Amino acid sequence: MRPRVLGAAGLALALVALITAGPAAAEISTDDGGTLYGAGTEPIACVSRPGTIVAAGPHRPEVALTFDDGPNNRQTPAILDILDRFHAHATFFEEGRHVAGREELMRQILDDGDEIGNHSYHHPHDPGEAELRSTDAAIEAATGFEPCLFRPPYGLINAKVEAAARANRLELVLWTFDSADDHQSIPGPIVDHTVKSASDGAIILMHDGGHHPQTVEALEGVLEGLRARGFRFVTVTELLGGRMVYPSSPPSGTPSIR
Repeated sequence: MRPRVLGAAGLALALVALITAGPAAAEISTDDGGTLYGAGTEPIACVSRPGTIVAAGPHRPEVALTFDDGPNNRQTPAILDILDRFHAHATFFEEGRHVAGREELMRQILDDGDEIGNHSYHHPHDPGEAELRSTDAAIEAATGFEPCLFRPPYGLINAKVEAAARANRLELVLWTFDSADDHQSIPGPIVDHTVKSASDGAIILMHDGGHHPQTVEALEGVLEGLRARGFRFVTVTELLGGRMVYPSSPPSGTPSIR
């Protein structure tokens, strides 16, 4: 795995932070021998394997809850509140068309220690390069964070979608199983199905966008049940062994991100 190349906006933010960050930055080693000096509270990018397709992580007692189709002014804050109470982290695959006007909410996702991924701009069946690029741009403009993960709408992948992901340096993330929150209108079946279906390294599909009050109602039970089974709740990047990139400064010498 390698650190993802930052876009212009992300690089500009990084350079400002490199000049102004204090000397007490934390040093983090990457898998390819590089170093990320994490000093900021919110990440500006993440480590990815562009073009790779994943549906689960390594066989460890961890799961990645993922929420699609937001941000939503009603459901996303409620989900964040529940995750915070459980000290759990998740990944939000958001649509570019929903970002404008919800910048503060998007920043809260990152501030809470959760992750934002690209879910295309308009949620078409086969998004092309422009769909993904415009979503990255919307997220980066709102938060300063450049995603490295992409969830294809409906989980559909073809040559066009793969090419678009590679062109935008995005890893494609599917799911191990669907929580069924898009099909069930009451929380009980969602909780039962999710808790029983989870396995080590599972990536679990849920929704914060659209009209899914049942997701919010089920989430506490899902977290309680999965925790009782011994699972930790991590972001997709953490599940896959990656790292977040923070505004940073090396403790001495010439500032750099490498």
